Formats: sequence, structure tokens, C-alpha cells
Amino acid sequence: MDPQEVQERSQLTKRAPWGGFYFVNVGEGPHRNWDDCRKYDFISAGQGPHASGELKRLKQGDLIFAYMAGLGYVGFGTVAKAAVMAKDFVVGESGSTGKKLLECTLAQPGMKENSENPELSEWVAAVKWTKTFAKNEAKTFTGAFANPHIVCQLREPMTVDFLKKEFGVA
Repeated sequence: MDPQEVQERSQLTKRAPWGGFYFVNVGEGPHRNWDDCRKYDFISAGQGPHASGELKRLKQGDLIFAYMAGLGYVGFGTVAKAAVMAKDFVVGESGSTGKKLLECTLAQPGMKENSENPELSEWVAAVKWTKTFAKNEAKTFTGAFANPHIVCQLREPMTVDFLKKEFGVA
């Protein structure tokens, strides 16, 4: 292959530098609901080790943009505490309420399913939301980054710039 062509192809496949933001799929369904995430300050995933394993990669201090498939971006926040099983999650960033999440009135009570099984349980990470939107106010544009993974680094420059503007991130 021509050396010039190799260099051109290599430049096309280079990823943009990571700006420090994570993309997190909300994945609303029979075990989780965005309204619960907003109300009780968390993000969750589970019902299998693949999904919960991705969520467990998030650490305290990580910056996340929450995304709902087919709708757009609905939240920006900072991970306040790493993921724990839903049955062990205490509401409030510092746990000051003392009330466990599964004791709260949830829009999606299916979160309680498999709560005693570490592999199948829903896992919950505390998030200090800086700004959130209702599902019907999700922020998007044609070509915005979307991915089927639960958690991944957000690298697409046009999407990052758009999200910073929409969510008021410096």
C-alpha cells in the first residue's frame, strides 16, 4: 500500500482526545426510570453482570452526561459515590436521610427485582446532578453521539461542545 494512503487512513481512524466526560445510558425500562434517577440522585444499571460491570467503572468525581436512547441527553452531573447494589443504596449524597432507595416510593418499583442477587441486582451510583431535563425536553441534534454501551468515554467534539452549551458546563 502507498505510504501516503496508509498515513491518510491512520489519521481518519484516530479518536478525538477524551475531554473527561462519560456517556451513560439511562436505559429506562422494567427496572429503572429517569424520574427516579432525578428525584433520588442516582444512575443505575443491572440485571446482569455486563450492565452492572460497566456502571461499576464509574468512580467518585467522574463527570457524566445521561442519555436516553431515541430521545437525547437528559442530565449532567458528578458521581458522588461509586455503585452499590440497589438494596444498599442510601438516598442522599451523604446518606443523611438514612432511608434506603428500595424503601422509597419509586416510579419503577421493578428496581427491587433480584435485589438480593449481586449478579442480577440493579446497581446504583450516587450522582450530584448539576442540571437535568424531563424526557420530553431531552437535548439532541442530528448526528449527536449515541452508543448502546452503558458507560463509555465521550469523545465526539461536536457532541461535547453541544452538551457543554445546553447544560451550562464550563
